[in-house]
Amino acid sequence: MVFYIKRGKVPEFRHTYIDKDNLLKEELFGFDAFDSEYSLLYHLYDPAELEVVQKEPKKLYGKIDETKHRHVKTGKFKKYSDFFYGRKTLFFNDILSIGIINPESNSDYYFRNAVCDELFFVHYGSGEILSIFGKNNYKKGDFIYIPKGTTYKINIKEESYFFFVTSLDHIKIPERYLNKYGQLKEGTPYYDRDFNVPEFMEPEESGKSDYSIKINYMNCYMNIKRNYPVFDVVGWDGYLYPFTLNVNKMAPIVGKLHMPPPVHQTFESKTFMVGSFLPRPFDFNDKSIPIPYYHNNIDSDELIFYSSGNFMSRKGIEPGSITLHVHGMIHGPQPGLMENSIGKKSTDEVAIMVETYKRLYVTNTMLNNEEKDYYLSWKE
Repeated sequence: MVFYIKRGKVPEFRHTYIDKDNLLKEELFGFDAFDSEYSLLYHLYDPAELEVVQKEPKKLYGKIDETKHRHVKTGKFKKYSDFFYGRKTLFFNDILSIGIINPESNSDYYFRNAVCDELFFVHYGSGEILSIFGKNNYKKGDFIYIPKGTTYKINIKEESYFFFVTSLDHIKIPERYLNKYGQLKEGTPYYDRDFNVPEFMEPEESGKSDYSIKINYMNCYMNIKRNYPVFDVVGWDGYLYPFTLNVNKMAPIVGKLHMPPPVHQTFESKTFMVGSFLPRPFDFNDKSIPIPYYHNNIDSDELIFYSSGNFMSRKGIEPGSITLHVHGMIHGPQPGLMENSIGKKSTDEVAIMVETYKRLYVTNTMLNNEEKDYYLSWKE
């Protein structure tokens, strides 16, 4: 995903052994069969070993076909369940799901998303992600990326709140940010050294016990039980692994005139992009209007999660708010905000945008909690 990493103990050559009396189990962890990013992991125990498989129904969402701009204040949602069962999906289509997680406890099982890449933004809190690759610490302002197929747990140390995007399409660094060698170019909003990659963890060697893994598929969960430890990797290397990236390390791109959302892009996929609106100086033309101009999302839906700061382009927004501005409907500054923006020199906002090129639908949880008259907020 980012660059080559090597952790722990691996053979000198691929597909060979270190000690024939203590053979490691090599696992290729990769995308697009054998043709895209991958890592090689070396297990003490058989990674395919399992004792019980049990299918569990999964909540499915119907498509509510109603097109208008929307706003929900997610800060009013109560804590619920754990990091996995506690995911409140608010928006979705046939590729992605978007929502928030406000967990009240840690889970005692492992989790694996078999079908979706997972991207989380830490609204607040701290803790650690423990996976087959090692440990990733997280804190406020972090993006957490978990590639599909990763078996992991989360250890919440400080009360945490997350905005999430899960996608059938691979989430990756924008290709326009990379040179032909795969290195981040000069002039991009972040650099290779800004990524925090997994710290190596010594493998678990506790012998036989009960280990539960919940695997997320499209229409159900599969619950499997193992006899041997899950985090048994003695070493791994490759280009595919979890990482964190903190928005406070980024360098927003600014200009003489108002810069459009693509300059704030952080990640991309086939059917959507993720952007980060961060504290930055405004445009430096003498007659600049720093607030976003009106625009018609002809080909995309624009969703924004507001984390902190002063959101001068919207009225009634608070930390934890999510707005959806739908395709084909013009939107921009609400009455009076354009005039008030004149002369402003900077912003302290932190907001995460998901611009999707396929229509988003809303769940009943969203409908039952939204600000009902938001779509009328452009009325004088």
